[in-house]
Order: sequence, then C-alpha cells, then structure tokens
Amino acid sequence: MIMGSRSKRTVGLALAAGAALLVLSACSSGDASGGGEGGGSSEGAIPLGYTATLSGDFASYGLEMREGIDLAIEEINADGGVLERDLTTEVVDDEGKPANGPVIAQEMCDNAEIPAVLGFSFSSVALSGLPIYTQCGLPIVASAATSPELSGASDIFFRTVFTDAYQGAEAASFISEHRGVKKVAVLYQQDDYGKGVADALSTGIEEAGGEVTSSQAYQLGTVNFGSTVDTALKGDPDAVFIGGFYTEAGKIVNQIRDAGSDIPIFASDGAASPLFLDLAGANAEGVEVYAAFSASDPRAESSAFVKAFTKKYDKEPSSWAALAYDATYVVSDAIESAGSTDRAAVAEAIQNTKDFAGVSGNISFDDEGNRVGDLTFQRVEDGKFVVITD
Repeated sequence: MIMGSRSKRTVGLALAAGAALLVLSACSSGDASGGGEGGGSSEGAIPLGYTATLSGDFASYGLEMREGIDLAIEEINADGGVLERDLTTEVVDDEGKPANGPVIAQEMCDNAEIPAVLGFSFSSVALSGLPIYTQCGLPIVASAATSPELSGASDIFFRTVFTDAYQGAEAASFISEHRGVKKVAVLYQQDDYGKGVADALSTGIEEAGGEVTSSQAYQLGTVNFGSTVDTALKGDPDAVFIGGFYTEAGKIVNQIRDAGSDIPIFASDGAASPLFLDLAGANAEGVEVYAAFSASDPRAESSAFVKAFTKKYDKEPSSWAALAYDATYVVSDAIESAGSTDRAAVAEAIQNTKDFAGVSGNISFDDEGNRVGDLTFQRVEDGKFVVITD
C-alpha cells in the first residue's frame, strides 16, 4: 500500500514529437535511466498514461492536473516506487478535441506497458475514446471529467472528481438550506458540463420549493455579458448561479458588479481556480463556489500536500492539481495491491478502493465508477478560497 510517508525528489521531463499529436514522456531524474537516491529501480519503469488539454484557451486545467501528477510521482519514486519500480508518465495533449480521443486511446492501448491512464480535462474527449479503452481493458482514473454520461459507461472508468448531477444537486441544497435563497437566476456555458450542472441545480432548487427566475446559456469565449446580466437581474432573484469555467465566470462577476448589483453569486467548480481570482479581482470577494478540494483544508493530508506543492511550484494548488495528485496515488496503490501491472487486476483493485485517505478527502468508488464522498463549499475571502464552516 502506497499510503505512508510522502517525501519527494526532482522529476525532469523529456519531450518527444508524436506523429499526429504532441507526446511528452516524463522520466525520473530527467532521463530514462536514472532512479535517483532513495528511488525505485529505473529499469522497467512503469509508465502511466496522461491525456488532457495542455494547449489553447483551456489548458490551465490540464496543466494544473499535470503538476499534481508530477509531484505525486516524485514522492512515490522517492519512497521506493511501486513494486520496487519507478513510475513515469506518457503524456499526450488532446487539444480539447473529441476527435482526438479515439486516436489517443488507441495509442495508449497499443503501449502494453501502460497499466492505467490519468487526466481528461473534458468529458467529451473521455467519451469519444472510452470504447477503445474498454476494448483493451485499460483502466482510467479521471480528474476533471464530470459528465453523468460517463457513469457506468464502462467498468474500467473511474474518477476522483464528482459528477455534474451530484454537484448541481449538492449546490442547490447548500444554496437553499444554508443561504436561504428562494429565487435563483442561472447562467451556464453551452456544453454538456454547463448544462448538466445547471439542470441538476435547477431541479434541486425547484424541489426545495424555490424558483429559477431565468436560465440562460452562453458560448465559451463570450466577452460582453451585458444583456445576459440585465436579463438575470430583471427577474429580481435572490442570487445568481454561474455554471461554467473561470474564464467566463470572472467576466460575468465583473459585469454584475459593474451593473451596481451586490447580489450573492455562486459558481460551479469550473470557477474554483486561482485564475478566476485573477480575472475577477476585488469583485471575487464573497463569491461562493464548490469543489472537491480547498488549499485551506486543515486535514493533515491536505496541509502536507499544500506545503509540498507550494514548495515545488511557488503557488497554492488548485482543486484540479489535488484531484490528479489523488488519482495518481489511487492508481499506484492499486498496482501495489494487485501485485502486478496487469490491466484487469489493476482495474479490479481500483474498483475495490475504499476510504483512501486523499488530499481531497476519503476516496471510494461506487458501482458506476463515480467517486463517493463530500464536496467542500468555499468563499473568496481576501483573495483566497476559504472553506465555509457556517
């Protein structure tokens, strides 16, 4: 079981060009031959697949996940590796394009040394490649793919992030019960993620006896939300909920405040990013979001992770970094428990994960591969996300 002391050492990254996609191989101590002092054997190192959006407008989620993975692998290797072997990564930029999902899946499947795959910024990319991963029996532990369509879609798919359906319902409960909100204006990005969260939240609000005063979709990349904000505020809601990424959420918050409104604002986990704080600036104060992780979590596992991450990257970790870090430890623990890198054995061990003490909380998986656990609700205070205790 890889659940003990988490020391660390440096892992370098070696770059290699792929035929159709950019493929990056991360090797211990900067090359394929060095294990480093205190590490496992570099001979026969175990490569974990990692695919996410690492370029373009929405690269931040993938890059943040990769930071969590790199840190976890450094610690695991410094602690003796897995089955006395180092871990490495085989990294592919999916560019956020669903068409790339099957291509990458086939590439991962064809590498018989890969026992599991991490990552996925977008559910659409995971969905497009999932039939191929399923066919070759290669297990996935995703960290940002939240679509309910992935629930039970394959017996080799798991995730450390919570589903849109669960998160939206929990947000509705929090807003209704703990904030006394009866009327909500909903804004959401026009895709599976935004609509999934908005639908679940809207249903929850109405089941609690509340009212959705307006529900408006917007396109990714939108800059001017003037008419959207006007429509939302004209319904005289008690609060506004934003289901979307930090890029648009930051702009919406600014434009609500610029309109002279001090209405309470709630947002989905897509806004739980340090970049949201940068975009919204002082207007972010008081905004409440949900996520699986907070850097202010006082638990020992979380505080140790935040300390190690901050030392390595000179910044606090995002929720995505934490979820990917946990996914890496879940996979390494499963390989150790299986006693081999056999894909079927690793998938079974992942399914049997129970109450794994992750930095984002205890991790278990239900029969559909979904994470079982609790969200954290957070408020922006003095420019930081702080766990809400009231």
